[in-house]
Amino acid sequence: MVIILAATSLSIPPAAEAAGPKALKTFSGALDPGEITDPPLDWQLDRDVSEFLFHYAITGGSEPEDVVYLSIAGITSFDFLIGEGWRYCPCPLGMGSYGVVVEAEPAATGRITYEVGFYDVPQPPVDFSGFIPANSYYDSNDFGVLFPSSTSHQVTLGVTGPGDYELFVDGDSKGVVTKTTDLSIFFSSGFHVFDVIAGQEDVRWSVQIGQVGQPKLEVTIVDPCPTLNPESGQSVCVTGAEATASDGQNPSVSYAWTASGGSFNSTTSQWVEWTAPPGVAAFTLTVEASAPGYSSDTDSLNVQVVPEFSSLAAPFLLAIVLAVLLARKRSRQEPVWILRLSFT
Repeated sequence: MVIILAATSLSIPPAAEAAGPKALKTFSGALDPGEITDPPLDWQLDRDVSEFLFHYAITGGSEPEDVVYLSIAGITSFDFLIGEGWRYCPCPLGMGSYGVVVEAEPAATGRITYEVGFYDVPQPPVDFSGFIPANSYYDSNDFGVLFPSSTSHQVTLGVTGPGDYELFVDGDSKGVVTKTTDLSIFFSSGFHVFDVIAGQEDVRWSVQIGQVGQPKLEVTIVDPCPTLNPESGQSVCVTGAEATASDGQNPSVSYAWTASGGSFNSTTSQWVEWTAPPGVAAFTLTVEASAPGYSSDTDSLNVQVVPEFSSLAAPFLLAIVLAVLLARKRSRQEPVWILRLSFT
């Protein structure tokens, strides 16, 4: 039996101010019918991810064929994108460079504008929203949220337009949403999947997940390090972090930096200098932001340290060294002729 959700008045604490998930990379642009991004858009991923959320916002037409397609380096793809929404992708990606291709449907009725992005799986409080047209090939959106502890959360469900939608959490229906609705839902600690399935008409939806308890910090490293080469004098990286509070306040934030190698000029400053050690390796810099009364947060940055000579030059250098050693060996084995001259 489907439960119809209506506006309710619940005795639960108000939700902390929510924000969207943390962006890994975003792109935007416009394409004519049949046009494709060439060369592919470049996504430089500076750390390994085991999963991510994909967001899209497509404008420029309302016909069923006014869609775009997106693929990531042949690894995964998202098809028939129209309107605005979210998709959860349990797609592990390693640190590196990825080509993102966006293509407009050849049968589109006109130029299509796109905004797409890849995001970390967030923790509460967090806010999601979207628009599912009635003529969309897909009538659903889905996203994931990581809950750090087992507790009840206030979930605010919004809806505008002529349509409605049904909300599912981990495959269980929470009812059909026809009006703005507040729910108190208990979540066990761990990862949970949300599905929004539209009815027969256009629908704009929103799901705001509050956090019962203390607000949290969200920290981001804002200045990535370039590839370093200590042998040529490039051994210092200057980087920093910024922290924001989920309740919109400005608490006194403390920063703590750690690294898998090398050294900092300070481990407690917002901006730091990190010096790479000699040799070739990849290092991870991590910062933790904390403040009284707030849940702490961490962010990490990978730094690559390379030698002065490229890997392609190494075989040639080895060949030269072996040739010199062989020449010296032969010179020791050959007899030495001494010419003596006498004068009378």
